[in-house]
Amino acid sequence: MSTLLPTGQNHSLKEDIRAYWSKRAETFDLSSGHRIRDGIEAQAWQALFREGLGDLAGKRVLDLACGTGEISRMLLAMGAEVTGVDFAEPMLMRAKAKHQGRAFTGHLSDVETLMLEPDASYDAIVTRHLVWTLTDPAAAFATWFRVLKPGGRLLIVDGNWVRVGRLGRAMKALAQRLSRKDGAHGDGVDLTEHNRLLAGVHYRDGLDAATLIHDLSAYGFETPRQHAVQRLYLWGMRQEPLADWLRLNSAQRFAVSVRKPSTLRT
Repeated sequence: MSTLLPTGQNHSLKEDIRAYWSKRAETFDLSSGHRIRDGIEAQAWQALFREGLGDLAGKRVLDLACGTGEISRMLLAMGAEVTGVDFAEPMLMRAKAKHQGRAFTGHLSDVETLMLEPDASYDAIVTRHLVWTLTDPAAAFATWFRVLKPGGRLLIVDGNWVRVGRLGRAMKALAQRLSRKDGAHGDGVDLTEHNRLLAGVHYRDGLDAATLIHDLSAYGFETPRQHAVQRLYLWGMRQEPLADWLRLNSAQRFAVSVRKPSTLRT
């Protein structure tokens, strides 16, 4: 289990992370594992959201690290009023353009502080592939608890990108061989930069569902549930190139939902 200690803001690392995601914005919607195809894959994501967050029609939902707005697109289709937050401006600009004229608001902000968001203002919060990047999860979890309404739910979708089992390592090796054979370069990730940033974040030794539940509970969240995500990746992404499908399924992915108590203890 990890021990969360308020570490303050690692300004240099945060700026490097911002630059990394800003650079990827132009091709992000083309990346396997980030775009969401209409049909079975989109339906699987929406089923996960219903299971973890309930009926979202008419609800205010915060999409943290929204990127180009693919998760927001799923939430909007479910009738939610969505605020997308990202601190990489090129990502946020694409999300705003994608959802212009819909019930979407984009805020340029640090997800660990959410300075623009008032207390108890959202019915639900969603994050995808964010928690592993946090430099100060203690600040982030306290902030997310703050902006949720009493009884609101938080759903986190993430993965253990560090501790990969024997099968996962074999899948990654095969994916790399296939990528070299057909001239592909995965999803355009700069692996050297990715690994350098990973070495500096809090969860540098890996993140799993049990650790995440433990850490969220320390900040007042309750009723944790773990949700299966196999359908999203094993079945939902079956149309992706084989190398990408193998790479995406080599990691131990998971989803966890928690709830802010309806009545806070004094």
